[in-house]
Amino acid sequence: MKKALTILVFTALLVGVGAVFFAPPFERKPPKIQLPSSGTYIKAKASVEIGLEDRPAGLKEVTVTLEQGKNHWTLLYKTFPMGTYYVRIPITLEPKRLGVREGPAILEVVAVDRSLWNLGKGNTGRASIQVKVDYTPPRVELLDNTRYVYENGAGAALFQTSLDAVRAGVRVGTLFFRAYPRRIGDQELWAVLFGLPLYAHGKKAQIIAWDQAGNARIIPLNIHILPRKVVRETLRVSDDFIQRKIYPLLPSEDARLSPVEAFKKVNEELRRENETLISRLAARSSGPPLWEGAFLQLRNSKVTATFGDQRTYVYKGKVISHATHLGYDLASVSHAPVSAANYGRVIFTGFIGIYGNVVIVDHGLGLFSLYAHLSRYVVKKGDVVKKGQIIGYTDSTGLAGGDHLHFGILLSGHPVNPVEWWDRRWLRDRIMSVLGPYFKGGKGVQTHRGG
Repeated sequence: MKKALTILVFTALLVGVGAVFFAPPFERKPPKIQLPSSGTYIKAKASVEIGLEDRPAGLKEVTVTLEQGKNHWTLLYKTFPMGTYYVRIPITLEPKRLGVREGPAILEVVAVDRSLWNLGKGNTGRASIQVKVDYTPPRVELLDNTRYVYENGAGAALFQTSLDAVRAGVRVGTLFFRAYPRRIGDQELWAVLFGLPLYAHGKKAQIIAWDQAGNARIIPLNIHILPRKVVRETLRVSDDFIQRKIYPLLPSEDARLSPVEAFKKVNEELRRENETLISRLAARSSGPPLWEGAFLQLRNSKVTATFGDQRTYVYKGKVISHATHLGYDLASVSHAPVSAANYGRVIFTGFIGIYGNVVIVDHGLGLFSLYAHLSRYVVKKGDVVKKGQIIGYTDSTGLAGGDHLHFGILLSGHPVNPVEWWDRRWLRDRIMSVLGPYFKGGKGVQTHRGG
């Protein structure tokens, strides 16, 4: 009995020692370290993110340093509470304040876990990448821009940058209009179409160009804003219109909304969602200009509404909602054939709420045309269309009160007045006179004045 008890205790001790020795705290794998890709650019004030993971022992501490030549800077030292197995750490650094010079540097991360291996010191993981420190924004030279721009209208700018510029455009108030580059020798030639929508919350126009580090060069655009008359109209809403047009656009759970609540939800919330979707679809163009000459208006059509019209909706004698019209309404015969206004590529066909059946065409250089309230379309996404080619037929789908075409023009996803794009003289004097060298591949680039 005594011998059996001794064997049992001895066995328990062996199991205990084995459990301690082989338990997870003695694991030998170092922490995993996730770093940005090698070659990451860092400007005067930058942020990088590192990821750390260690299981089952858990993380103990991390040190992040920056090295350049013989110089060494500690950017972060941090300890972790027990039970920390995974973290992502954003690191804000200001290398210029530290005295780091422009050029290559080494970002190194050393992480230690809580393993009892190595006499309780834990396992150490190391990882490093080379970063490029850059404080100098790209050079920008304005070659030309449209000087006189109507409210809700469009203009153009042509500028060149040093080759380190990776993104550029024009900022107007809160809106950004993307520029598109073309390499000319040791310079980048950029062309941009921009607008002055009333909803831009500011009319200050600036060219802005960024390099890979995120350094930005900003130069002002000298433009004169010309006023354009805004039409204000009051539209009476009938019960019949609400039943035929409003409720069908609502989800089933909103079927019990009152007529006023239903109208406001469609005219305000759904309209906002639809316009956001359209702006996102038309935010980025294929690049090179595809259009040629003035755009085509719907054949034999009458203008029934213009861009920027301020609409007030009245139901049973009370004002219930407001809206801004972001296109031209063109009425012709019922189910009139709709032509592509210019050469381009179809980027969208489908149903978009208040706009009904829609076709959107990319004409390059951030310029898009929109065709709404169609009965049907005869093109599909990806089709290349010719100027004047039939792409669909008019109707009253969506929130339209009658058969017509809602025609829109967007620049970098922002609606502008389409009327200018039908005007051959305006296109020549305000757009092509500025962007001519870009269309010619940069030949004869020189500073000149646009209208």
